[in-house]
Amino acid sequence: MKRIFSLTTAAFFALPVGALAEEGSFLSDGVALHYTDEGTSPAVVMLHAFAGTSALWNSNGLIPLDGFRTLAFDARGHGQSDKSADPSAYGEHLVGDVIRMMVARGIEEVHIVGYSMGAETALKLATDHPDRILSLVVAGSGWSGEKEAQVYSFVSDALGSSDAFGDFMAAMPADKMTEDEQMAAFAMLISHGTTPDQAAALLSGASATMNEVIHLTAKELAAITVPVLGIAGEADEERANV
Repeated sequence: MKRIFSLTTAAFFALPVGALAEEGSFLSDGVALHYTDEGTSPAVVMLHAFAGTSALWNSNGLIPLDGFRTLAFDARGHGQSDKSADPSAYGEHLVGDVIRMMVARGIEEVHIVGYSMGAETALKLATDHPDRILSLVVAGSGWSGEKEAQVYSFVSDALGSSDAFGDFMAAMPADKMTEDEQMAAFAMLISHGTTPDQAAALLSGASATMNEVIHLTAKELAAITVPVLGIAGEADEERANV
């Protein structure tokens, strides 16, 4: 699942003048989610990748954004947010979490920037809540279907049989990931806030129900009317820029 591990996009927003960030947690249907909020309107919500955290955006210089109110949070099951091994705690709840954060922070409409799992969540947001979304930037993923659902299912099963995320990575067969690629993936994940000792079962639950998020019909996708920027890395084998 190469897009989890490599952020191949350039910094597509200008780097800002620093601003004080508000940091804390909000309750989303009883689940405590860790967030940061800084800057002034218009609001941009940043959604990170599977097995990552909201530190993805800071480590790549994309937060804060000059001239925007930038919000980022750790998805449930990730980072400093609450975690559950129960797959029913995830799925479409990922979409609801964004809307509940907007309500908690007093925001009516947002621009969404999503990477990988975050990009898939962004598209689902635009189809389920078109009146709340102003634009989308989707990177490292896009319209997903059965192939991607099978990948998430494979990852869920593999994580479920591992004690820690690092064990799962180390068990990847050589034809899937070389030792050098493993080391590069670990370095990238650590920079995103994920550690090798993170309990694998918690991430397994999050992966198991991603099919609830990614299965969009062509009709649903065509109904998205807001501006959408899709970013594909030229070296991304899974999401080739063709």
